[in-house]
Amino acid sequence: MAVFYAIFYPLEKGWGVRFPDAPAINTFGEDVEEALSMAVDALSGLLVVGRKGREYEEPRKFEDIQAEAKEGELIFPVTPDENIMKEYRPKKRINVMIPVDLLNKIGESLKDKKGLNRSEFICTAVEEHLAQKGL
Repeated sequence: MAVFYAIFYPLEKGWGVRFPDAPAINTFGEDVEEALSMAVDALSGLLVVGRKGREYEEPRKFEDIQAEAKEGELIFPVTPDENIMKEYRPKKRINVMIPVDLLNKIGESLKDKKGLNRSEFICTAVEEHLAQKGL
């Protein structure tokens, strides 16, 4: 996956982030660590849904971005996160008929699984099934 370089600039309170190669992204954080986390999230989301039909060129090299940075600004490489990108995938609500006993089994298996719901469980099962079929 491509690495985009982000320029981190000090704000009165916190750090702002801009991506010269993805100008639609502007984010910030209370500290550099939070700003970096927000940058990863913003870049991941943009690469999935935020392009609006616009393709971005391959990101430039560090030296090219460094030439744009001003004094006091920091440059960090930012790589999109595949798990975050999955969260941004467009979703569509559909009606599916599932036998009640099977739905109850899914519910039982999820009781101790924090952060996993029935929809995610079913999507994971479908993806695993398709992978086994080579699709």
